[in-house]
Amino acid sequence: MRIALASLALVTGCASSAPPGSVAPAPPEPSAQLVNAVVLTNGCQSMGRQSALLAESAMNALVDGCASVPGGSMQFHATLQPGGRIEISAAPGQPEVVPICILKHALVHRVPLRKPCPLDVKIEQTSVPMNAPSSPVSPPPDAGGR
Repeated sequence: MRIALASLALVTGCASSAPPGSVAPAPPEPSAQLVNAVVLTNGCQSMGRQSALLAESAMNALVDGCASVPGGSMQFHATLQPGGRIEISAAPGQPEVVPICILKHALVHRVPLRKPCPLDVKIEQTSVPMNAPSSPVSPPPDAGGR
């Protein structure tokens, strides 16, 4: 067992060293991470436009604190239950996980419902390059008197 660990450390040590004379890679450009959410409220439309808008707002509040998404993209189902509870489940083909940023919120809502309101939610993380600030633009020279 000790031999296997020692050889693993040796391989790791050899693999991480840079070849002599190589130039270090340039640091990555600064970027901003954006998280977008798409909420499909089709399951709530039969309850009226106002309830659908409130349901969408409740889901947007739930994903509002997400600064990143594991894997860059995730879909899940959320069901708003009468009484204020929100149930979360994985969408078909998605892992049985939910981003931790969603679980930081209480899974409750304030939408007045008589029956459950199913929602499909997709959240995506994108990286947007941030350009270095440009030099300030000088105001045009004063043309003097008129």
